[in-house]
Amino acid sequence: MNTAPVNAYEVRNADYSVVHAESEVDFDQFIKVLNINDGDKVIDVGGGYGSIFLRLLPRQPHVNFEYDLLDGGMLQLKKGEERISASLQQHNNQSVVRYLHQDATELNLQSNYYDLVICKMFLHEIPAIHQKALINRLFEIVKPGGRLVVWNPDLQESDYKFYTSVIRKKDELAGYQSLVQNRHFLLNADFCGLTHEAGFTSIQKQLTFDYHLHTRNRLNEEFFGDKQKLKDWNDYILQIAKDLDIATRTELKIKSLDDNVYINFKRSVYSLIKP
Repeated sequence: MNTAPVNAYEVRNADYSVVHAESEVDFDQFIKVLNINDGDKVIDVGGGYGSIFLRLLPRQPHVNFEYDLLDGGMLQLKKGEERISASLQQHNNQSVVRYLHQDATELNLQSNYYDLVICKMFLHEIPAIHQKALINRLFEIVKPGGRLVVWNPDLQESDYKFYTSVIRKKDELAGYQSLVQNRHFLLNADFCGLTHEAGFTSIQKQLTFDYHLHTRNRLNEEFFGDKQKLKDWNDYILQIAKDLDIATRTELKIKSLDDNVYINFKRSVYSLIKP
């Protein structure tokens, strides 16, 4: 009898700002796109431990709003509640925060409610068979005139197979079987198509920025200090990189030095409106 793999986010205790190599400049730009104001109703779908809120609050300590943090991992929510409570007190902020433990494929939420729905590095966590329904449901929970802001891997046909293979191998080595089984990354074109079909308009790519992947950063965050797993991942990356065409390999700026492989992928931030 086959059993479902353990939810990786019940054991994955990583600092996403480290594994995703997010710069403060990138986040400053992202916060501007979010454009959260007093009284807004905001939900962070698949928001983990609330890293967005934790980085937004020091930048906008006087903005008070309703923030729902929704995630399928109780470990992430408990971690978030502890950190967010401390941050609210530190900044004397009166925002109202709710912690929602839900499977994002269900989203038991009020329709036409939120001014802003955020999905940061999340849509790819959902199996392909559920992605269309999820995006349709995201459309439903946004109020008319409200927005969906999505931070995604910026994937084109040229680097899609390479990117997905790199991440899948990392998940295999880390023992994150639920991620290996469930993750499905979207091409930019597929993302735009699905959101348009759901009813969103004014689908605009607001930001594109570098994602500086350094494999060494995953040693402690993902491989729990296992240097052999890091070496196996590095060897795999360098092997499959040989199949890339010259233009793509040049654009990705792949470099290897000691125990680190560097790749210059891209991230993008889209803003969409519900009419």
